[in-house]
Amino acid sequence: MHLRASGLSGFSSAGLPGLRGADLPVLDPGCLRQMGEELGCHGSALTFLSAYLDFLPQRLATFCAAVLLEDTAAAMDRVLSLKVSSTMVGAARLAALAEVLQGLVCTGNWAAAEPLLEVLDADVAAVLAAGRAAVGISGAPG
Repeated sequence: MHLRASGLSGFSSAGLPGLRGADLPVLDPGCLRQMGEELGCHGSALTFLSAYLDFLPQRLATFCAAVLLEDTAAAMDRVLSLKVSSTMVGAARLAALAEVLQGLVCTGNWAAAEPLLEVLDADVAAVLAAGRAAVGISGAPG
C-alpha cells in the first residue's frame, strides 16, 4: 500500500502528524552532552551511542517484520525499544516517528503502519549517518 492510498500522503519524517517534525533533529548533540555529563564521561556517552547504532538495523528489521506479520506483541516490544533508545541518544525525529507507529500498532492499524516503514527506513539511515559522524565511524555498515 502506498502513502496516498492510506490517507497519509502528507506524512514524512519532516511532517509528523501533530508535531513539527522539521524542527526535530536527526541527532541532538545536546542529549549526548547531557548523557556524558550525567555519566561523568563523554566517552561513555559515545560508547552508548555506538552500541545504539550497532543495534539500530536489527531493531528496524525486527520491527518491520513484526508489522508485516501483524504481530501486535512483537511490534509493540520493538517499537517501544526503538522509541526509548532513540530518545536516550537524542534521535528525536526517529523517536517521534516511533511514537506515531506505537499508536498505530496499539490500535492494530496495520494499513497505516505498513507504508510508514519506508519513512522509518529513511529516518534510520539518517540517524546512522549522523551517529557515525558523531562517533567518528566510517559510513560502512557496522
